[in-house]
Amino acid sequence: MGWIFSLLLMVFVMVSSIRRAQRAGLWSWSKFAISLGFAAFMCLLVSAPLIFMNTSSRYFIPVYLATWVVALGLLVWFVIRARRWKLPDGRRSLEADRDARRQGQ
Repeated sequence: MGWIFSLLLMVFVMVSSIRRAQRAGLWSWSKFAISLGFAAFMCLLVSAPLIFMNTSSRYFIPVYLATWVVALGLLVWFVIRARRWKLPDGRRSLEADRDARRQGQ
């Protein structure tokens, strides 16, 4: 029963964050879709050894740890690349975030 509350809370936070970003002009649906696709790929990458390998194999732990290392490396790479994305108004996401913080003060 608690998972339903957690799910509803997560949806509420996501929708309110999207609306706030849209009002500030910082939202892009295409970049949101790319981010969701990347998250799905990361889940598939980390889950693949669990699905396709025998968990009692002596190679399971090294392969599973290697997939987590690769996934974390790709996550760092993706965050670095995403911070350089340009928004519809031509600003980079870091510039827009800095401007929004200055206006909020």
